Amino acid sequence: MHLRPIKLLATLTLSLFSMVAFAQSENPFLGTWDVDFRQSDFGSAAVPMELSRTYSDLGNGNYMYLVVTMNQDGTHSASSASYSYSGEQYPIASLDQLEAARISYRRINESTVEYTVRLGDEVSQIGAKFISPNYQQLTIAIQFPDSDQNDQILVFNRRR
Repeated sequence: MHLRPIKLLATLTLSLFSMVAFAQSENPFLGTWDVDFRQSDFGSAAVPMELSRTYSDLGNGNYMYLVVTMNQDGTHSASSASYSYSGEQYPIASLDQLEAARISYRRINESTVEYTVRLGDEVSQIGAKFISPNYQQLTIAIQFPDSDQNDQILVFNRRR
């Protein structure tokens, strides 16, 4: 008789893990990610004390990101945008940017996304985001066209 509750619990647990795996395969970028300073190359940009990214599902193919940074001097900066993978441009809300930037995303495959940031009519940043096969590491390659700023490779680990 005691085996029935254990069997039920095992079945529920397996179902829960299957739903989590399905949700991750739907969009493996979702969740909170903390920068891995040892593996990241900030190029010519100042290296922050802390850096995290959070991606959330807003429903109907729309998502949101929030990037929070604590700089070496202890000040914070943040940016956020709602977006879809349609290629449409969306405004970026930022604590420390005078001109409103816009971002567009395009999904290449289940583990790769490309994006473009524009200031006015100029492309200020292009990048690609890659998820590792186990969905535990996010790598972002960033280029700054027509700028003296060096390219960046930022590596993030999924927060547990």
